[in-house]
Amino acid sequence: MLILRAIQAALLYGIGAFYALQFVLQTALQFLADPDLAAWLAKKRSVAPTLLGDPRYGTHRFVEVNGVKLHYVEKGDPGKPLMLFLHGFPEFWFSWRHQLEEFSKDYWTVAVDLRGYGQSEGFDARAAYQIDVIVEDIRSLVRALGRDRVIVVGHDWGAVLGFQFVSKHMDMVDRYVMMGGPSLNGIRRLLLISWQQFRMSWYTFFFLIPWLPEFYIWGKDFGYIEQNMGGFLTKSELEAYKYTFSQRNAVTRAIDYYRENLSFLRKEQPLPRLENHSPGLYLIAEHDQFISLRSGRVMERSLPNLWYRIVPGTGHYMQQESHRLVNKMIRDFLDLSG
Repeated sequence: MLILRAIQAALLYGIGAFYALQFVLQTALQFLADPDLAAWLAKKRSVAPTLLGDPRYGTHRFVEVNGVKLHYVEKGDPGKPLMLFLHGFPEFWFSWRHQLEEFSKDYWTVAVDLRGYGQSEGFDARAAYQIDVIVEDIRSLVRALGRDRVIVVGHDWGAVLGFQFVSKHMDMVDRYVMMGGPSLNGIRRLLLISWQQFRMSWYTFFFLIPWLPEFYIWGKDFGYIEQNMGGFLTKSELEAYKYTFSQRNAVTRAIDYYRENLSFLRKEQPLPRLENHSPGLYLIAEHDQFISLRSGRVMERSLPNLWYRIVPGTGHYMQQESHRLVNKMIRDFLDLSG
């Protein structure tokens, strides 16, 4: 088994090195065409945009759980059922602003900055971002909020973590909604059975390589974020993202989620066998550029009582780009499964 893992790791890092070399060559050619060094760097940002403190999104709080200080934004009546939102990459609590406004009417909504993101505490040791460590953050946060049951909503890495939380702590899950990200086992299965997913996942291999992925994200003043989210974010919203990821080590800590959990170098504990499964919904965007539609079938078959739906006419960051439609699909599910 150890030999197989070593072979898998060597293959992944080899593919990552291929994409790294490709990136270096492309960047060198672009720099020769436009050698203005200032244009290739991220701007320094020391003052948080006022939008991040907008009270319409909720109240900012901090809590220490599982040895980490987490930042979260809450909105709604604490006497109502808890609805916890887990963001993806490269995002933070702010990616759930539309859902905080909508679902706080009927739930106590909490959007957390995962460890290493936003205003939550980060660590230099890569092992701090191991998936089960972060799942324990989530479990401890729910307990610290005074609850033993929760509705979990996750996107991208938040969905990967959410599925892991659901599999380990189903007794705490009332219902769950995951979008744009299968489970960790689902990702690995998709990479084996889907050539489309393999090609779409090129960046996950690239992210295993040191330093270059950081430059890829913050180069050209966070051109990656602008390229992927600039089409639906306002100028002030885009600046909120750039400010957040311009902070020291913010990009490295976000990428370390990939480096720690997708390398195949660590032996993982098997997930428990479950008898009871809470109702779940998996949403996949019709035009998702990172996750194939096939992930819906993979997840539907892996977890009983889970349904998947395709969100039409939108891309990976669906909860922002098509928030009204996504909110309706979530609400319909909660109404039907409640």
